[in-house]
Amino acid sequence: MRNYQDDYFEKGHWWLKIVQTVVMLLAWLAFFVPIIITGATYWAYRSHGRHGYDFWHYAEGFAELDFLMVFLTFAAGMIAVFCLAMSFIQWRRSKGLVNTWPMFNIIQNQQKSQRAEDFMQARFGSQAFRQRQRFYTVQPDQNLTKNQLKAIVNGRDQGGDSHGV
Repeated sequence: MRNYQDDYFEKGHWWLKIVQTVVMLLAWLAFFVPIIITGATYWAYRSHGRHGYDFWHYAEGFAELDFLMVFLTFAAGMIAVFCLAMSFIQWRRSKGLVNTWPMFNIIQNQQKSQRAEDFMQARFGSQAFRQRQRFYTVQPDQNLTKNQLKAIVNGRDQGGDSHGV
């Protein structure tokens, strides 16, 4: 069962593929050209003209680039510390050196899904019937009260005969 469809990867649709490819290439150019220009200019500034190319000569721009380089270096350092710490924690978990607790209980999730499906089947008909219907009118006695489905899923209400209005 597919939850999505992308005509770009289907057979045919050549005009769509051409247009989307051209737009994608233009977007990448719009992304990389300023980076290349700024990088080449900054390299020329830092090497006093020996390397790179001077596309522009604004003192304010170079001061801003100096700040940006310091800021990006700091940000990269913080990201590296976070990634290394998370890697170390995951490594310790994989070796069984750290007690872990389940983040997701699949049995409990299946029970909740089954409670919800049982309630919806009793209230609105089978899943196949609900999926085949193009238009469906909900009767007044089928309306749900506030948080009723949430309570049923969590097992606080079994959805008995009370259809709530």
